[in-house]
Amino acid sequence: MKSKLIEKVILLKRMLEDMEQDIGLSSLTNVEKSVYLAAQDVKSPNGLVGTKLILSHPFTQKMSRPTFFRALKAIETKGFIKHSDAKKVGLFLICKI
Repeated sequence: MKSKLIEKVILLKRMLEDMEQDIGLSSLTNVEKSVYLAAQDVKSPNGLVGTKLILSHPFTQKMSRPTFFRALKAIETKGFIKHSDAKKVGLFLICKI
């Protein structure tokens, strides 16, 4: 028999998955979602975000650097972010949502 707390966790997970589907995040892996959501959380009002800020976010702090940069490249390839014209490396523009 499931406890009430487990039932609530299951309900929240289903709701989160539905919301991710609705806004187009279901095509991302869990690591890619963490990187993208961290970038969304720390972006400036004009949609720009630096790699260092994303790396320091709680969603990404425990990732290895290679994993982080692979995910960053993947979300760029999928069109969720793009390199900023303002700086050659380390600055991205959020493109979706």
